[in-house]
Amino acid sequence: MRTGAADDMTDKVFYLLHGLQDRYSALYQDNIARLGPRDVLVASIGSSGQSYLGGILAELGLNYADAYTEALREDGASEPVSAYDDYRERLATPGASRRPWPRFVKTHLTPRFFTGRPLLGVWILVRDPRDALYSWYRFRTEFVRDPLDRLATSFEDWLCRPGPTGLDRLDDWADFHRRWLCGAGRLPRSAITTFEDLKRDPLPTLRAGLRAFGLSIPDSDIAAAVLRSDFQTVRRRERAQGGDGPGILRRGQPEEWRTWMSPSTADLFGRAHVAALARRFGYHLGERARS
Repeated sequence: MRTGAADDMTDKVFYLLHGLQDRYSALYQDNIARLGPRDVLVASIGSSGQSYLGGILAELGLNYADAYTEALREDGASEPVSAYDDYRERLATPGASRRPWPRFVKTHLTPRFFTGRPLLGVWILVRDPRDALYSWYRFRTEFVRDPLDRLATSFEDWLCRPGPTGLDRLDDWADFHRRWLCGAGRLPRSAITTFEDLKRDPLPTLRAGLRAFGLSIPDSDIAAAVLRSDFQTVRRRERAQGGDGPGILRRGQPEEWRTWMSPSTADLFGRAHVAALARRFGYHLGERARS
């Protein structure tokens, strides 16, 4: 079994050789080196609600940074990278934060990429894998139009194909969350929030998450930030910037899987280790869609 620094380096080389550009780009590598003891990673698999949570944090005047599209500075500030202007403009958020620290930094990477960084903590954002992976599939094939993803003939086919990490999409979902559940315990602070709780009961969900990182914000301010970050409001903004084609945001709806799940797809999600991990977050993958 590989261990230690050699293990970490092998993982990084593996990711790079397999073209994991949207998770471990050169920009992101530079940004990792600038993370410090007042940084909180907001860790999620793609299409798990990161844009929604990030928008709320920005509306609250907190420092939310997208390390995939911005160059981070060690003083807590960040500067937009012009190559990603179109993406950022679609999801425009308020200007300068009123609180430089803690800085909340978006990531889709596992803990191994941050070995040796003196982080404050991690906020793990989880979404039902049925909805997260279906939305990620639609994003990759309709908005990004990635040639490799579009080789899949269906959602089921896409689920079973190796993704950029070398694992298929179901195993990738499980591996990511398993690693972060272990990694969170090695950091000073951590929180776990589900997308479903964030949508259905935002006030106590956000209050608990913020307090985990030493932040106490009035409920009235949280409620106002949630309202300004409403899916329809942000989607209209994106439409105004990006036209009528496929967008970054799609539906933002919990339990959408009930509208499209078939028995054969449900069987794929019933993979034992995936279902067992999902149960730890309250998801019961053996359920079938309503008739």
